[in-house]
Amino acid sequence: MRWNLLERLCTSLGPPGAENPVSQLFYQECKGFSPEVKKDHLGNLVLHFPGSGPKVLLDAHLDEVAFMVTRIEPEGFLRVLPLGGIDPRAFYAQRVLVLGKQTLPGVVTSSPPHLKEEGRIPDIEDLLIDVGLPGPQVKKLVSVGDYVLFAPYFQETAAAVMAKALDDRVGLFVILEALREIKDLSGIDLWISATAQEEVGLRGAWALAGHLEIDTVVALEGTLAHDLPGVPAHRRLACCGKGPEIRLMDGRFIAHREFSLQLAHLAAERQIPHQIVVKRQGTTNATAWQNISRARRVAALAVPVRYLHSATSVAFKEDIENTCKLLVAFLQKAPSLLAV
Repeated sequence: MRWNLLERLCTSLGPPGAENPVSQLFYQECKGFSPEVKKDHLGNLVLHFPGSGPKVLLDAHLDEVAFMVTRIEPEGFLRVLPLGGIDPRAFYAQRVLVLGKQTLPGVVTSSPPHLKEEGRIPDIEDLLIDVGLPGPQVKKLVSVGDYVLFAPYFQETAAAVMAKALDDRVGLFVILEALREIKDLSGIDLWISATAQEEVGLRGAWALAGHLEIDTVVALEGTLAHDLPGVPAHRRLACCGKGPEIRLMDGRFIAHREFSLQLAHLAAERQIPHQIVVKRQGTTNATAWQNISRARRVAALAVPVRYLHSATSVAFKEDIENTCKLLVAFLQKAPSLLAV
């Protein structure tokens, strides 16, 4: 696996509505396979590999959770609103980048223990960002509406990767690695959507899904893993080290059952570790594809990721590898699997 490519994807900056750096990187990696390419007004990137078999679409989203500047205080501190679901505890005291007229490092303010202040952490809009510059200079460099992101980070251990934006750069990565493994795509009519603005309501997928005639969709994601000591087993959801999540239900989605179980059967047949998950938390672009497109089969396949929507998440390499293996196995078998 090209872990250096995953690093490049995760450290690229792609807030909702400004995903172009990630989109360009993804396209450059796909260009060697000579797909047909379209980009729409929202920034969705659609790649098409024409073939004679069933129409299959692989989806992963480009954007990451982020923030937008709402106010610049006279002293130079910034106030922001979140773009995506972010717990204030995951924002407090973190390092960030402010994408103003020039990119500025910043830190979210915090109270040192010496002050012995008590109470809950304030909401995100009540916290401040300190860019280490006087007010007049900040106002020359930063404007209301500028993006703020968690500072880029990527670290590889023997067993895992730790990074910003694994949700959903890991999905993009799995698609790219699967394309490298597939020698012949002529048996399926393959489409790939790298979608924009997923973190703020699946907006890219909603816009795209009504325009493509697709038979089958597999949404690739980084999914919530809460497998920590002290967490009851029934609240752990997907677990790291147990393979990709094949999701049957989430907060807004009930998967195509037969197709999803076919993926599980294929994983068992190829001895690929996997886990079937039913939950009521979150959702993915699979929801949009199921509700708007004419796809008969929609499934969600995801890599378990700890500490989702925070400055640094953790995913196990073996889970990423096994997700890629299952996707490759599906693409190889799709002409017969989807024949009915």
